[in-house]
Amino acid sequence: MQRQRTVQSAIFEPPRGEVTVDALMAMEPAAWEHLRGEINLRRSSAHDRPLARCLICKSPVYIKAQATAAGNVPLFAHYADAEPDCPWYQGKPLAPDDARAAQYKGHQECARHRWLCDTIADIFLADPRTIEVSVDQYLKPAIEERGRYPDVFADLGDTGKFAVEVQLSKPFPFEIAARHLHYRSEGISLIWVFNELADALPQGFRDVVRFQRGNAFLFDGAAHAASLERGELVLSCYLESDDGWLQPRLVALTDLNRSNGRSMFLEDRRTRKLLDHCIAGRVKWMEALNAGAPFDFEDARIDNQFGMAWDSIRMFVPRLTGWNDAWYRQHLRRGRPHFLDLMAILFSIQRSAETGREQVYVTRYKSNHALLEMLNARLSGELYKRYADLIETMIAGTAARHVLTRPSLQTALGKARAEAEQIAAGHPIWDAAVRLFPEVYDGLLRAELADLDQLPAWAAIDPNPDSKAA
Repeated sequence: MQRQRTVQSAIFEPPRGEVTVDALMAMEPAAWEHLRGEINLRRSSAHDRPLARCLICKSPVYIKAQATAAGNVPLFAHYADAEPDCPWYQGKPLAPDDARAAQYKGHQECARHRWLCDTIADIFLADPRTIEVSVDQYLKPAIEERGRYPDVFADLGDTGKFAVEVQLSKPFPFEIAARHLHYRSEGISLIWVFNELADALPQGFRDVVRFQRGNAFLFDGAAHAASLERGELVLSCYLESDDGWLQPRLVALTDLNRSNGRSMFLEDRRTRKLLDHCIAGRVKWMEALNAGAPFDFEDARIDNQFGMAWDSIRMFVPRLTGWNDAWYRQHLRRGRPHFLDLMAILFSIQRSAETGREQVYVTRYKSNHALLEMLNARLSGELYKRYADLIETMIAGTAARHVLTRPSLQTALGKARAEAEQIAAGHPIWDAAVRLFPEVYDGLLRAELADLDQLPAWAAIDPNPDSKAA
């Protein structure tokens, strides 16, 4: 049997950059499912500005979930309108209308679905806050060009407007994205409701769970009984965990978070994991840095104080041990103090971005331009010129990016680049920076936090990316 072609690499908008299929397949499901959802959102909102393109033909690509015995595997694939002469072209995928026809076989509503919709509508009608309720009726848009047919629509006055999509069969990713975009623009809160959670949840249901930050909502027997008792819609909320699902909790619509307009959820099960990952890499460093500054890392006492920080980063980036040995052979001096000093420079940038004041952990500069003065001084040193790209990337990815507009720093950066070959991604020191400051250097994580409106203020995306400080 002929081996199926696969798109081997895709180019994403910054800050994500290039993602190979191997890197995609190595991601945890929550990461690639989020990426898949963002591609679909962009496809629905800005068809001519795709989020990801094939590395070879530059045609838009999406992430398909390939079912295997071990579970769903993510792969890149061309859309149906891609150029077929691309060596990675895999053939036309099933068109959306054909996919619907194949799944529903002409019967898009079953008796169970209708009963669930009618029952939920009856519960809304019994709620004294309700102004309007409809089932499978055209909802005239206020902003969008065309409306939608939500399974159940309810206007609860000051509590808000809600669209309930009752999903018994696998939803399609393009429909999920399109509905989220539409209802968000209309100021309507969308919630997807399942009837049960299968042990092996089909990918379409997982796509919904990802949009809802790791939350699944069921209208089951317990939810039905609680709804009748309380006189309002109550759902069983299942929260995703590393081992499956936590015990369900009965929740009302007013218990759910609707703050960012992307989805409704009880508890964000994704963002905390991302932020904890970021913080975990810096714990030992912050313990040492909080002991006081400035630091002279050639001092044996200071060097010993940062021993646990050095050990922690080597655990994350084992190749630093080899770099340290090579540094000694080349320079006849220990590499560890040099590395600690360089990381303290990056921590100085973060600290300045976080506090809004230029503060440094190395050198004794204390003026209002301490960060600028420290950077200019370090970049003039022969052993630090190779880090101009590393340092500029850090500055540009933080709220301290205004420092890049200073002519003296631009001169120092330019001179350093002209006089020394720069380290890049893949170098042990760059990899160490990625682990210590993933909010800046890890494009995929940075973009996901930004998508979720959870990127820390110190690492905020530049609102004017075309400015000189970008």
